[in-house]
Amino acid sequence: MNTLKSGRRMLQLYLAAVIFALSLAMLLEVVLPLHQGATAPLMRWASNLALSALALGATVLASTVALTASQALHIGPSNGLLTSLGTPVAAQWIITFLMLDGTAYALHRVSHHVNWLWRLHSVHHSDLELDATTTHRHHPLENVIAALVSLPVLLILAPPVWAVLAYSLTAVVVSTLSHSSVALPQWLDKILRGLIVTPAFHRTHHSADRVQTDSNYATVFPLFDRLFRSASPVAADKGRTLTIGLETGRDPYSQSLPALLMAPFRRSTSAPAARSDLGQNITR
Repeated sequence: MNTLKSGRRMLQLYLAAVIFALSLAMLLEVVLPLHQGATAPLMRWASNLALSALALGATVLASTVALTASQALHIGPSNGLLTSLGTPVAAQWIITFLMLDGTAYALHRVSHHVNWLWRLHSVHHSDLELDATTTHRHHPLENVIAALVSLPVLLILAPPVWAVLAYSLTAVVVSTLSHSSVALPQWLDKILRGLIVTPAFHRTHHSADRVQTDSNYATVFPLFDRLFRSASPVAADKGRTLTIGLETGRDPYSQSLPALLMAPFRRSTSAPAARSDLGQNITR
């Protein structure tokens, strides 16, 4: 019962973080807009938020399955790899953040180069504009796969539960802000992107140019892009003139909720064929 109560409490905190991050990002989009005089795209927001609700629901369901699996296997912070190795608590937290963000980076990068994963992930990239509502615009099946990939890492390491929650909350806030249509002052963006992913850094990733799309994969820490040489330079105009989205699937029907849910299963998908050069480095 205590575990179920803790699970509900963590879910409440996660959803609160989603609402807080969206509210903050939308406020910043008004105060520090990337595009002056932009109008509110209500129909696009409605489609994005509907898809986001389904994707978040899939995440909650997958997380519940993970919690149930850990209970059934009697796996917890007291008997995981980190504890058995005598890892100090502070180090466990650092390892948890790095492992979860590294796993997210790896899955994200692979999703750009494996065709059936790209078909799912391209739903996120097909948005013709980039703002806070794009953050959770994912196909529900993509979220399920992400949870299943993270599950073995969590079961083996069995990190502190609150460390996992802390990373999840951090990722939600950073990801929402990095997708927002915000123009941070140049000096501030330069300082921040040394530590975390910023709007200017991530906007390049949503360019319709495939070379730029296949870069800047990081969720929270851009160090993974730098370490594995997948970082693209940030444009001087913060990506203001970039064409956002994919080269195809830009018509109104392709942007509707039914079309987005069915897109991965079509014979002729709007997503470009995934490349096989996973090991190719981006030249500077």
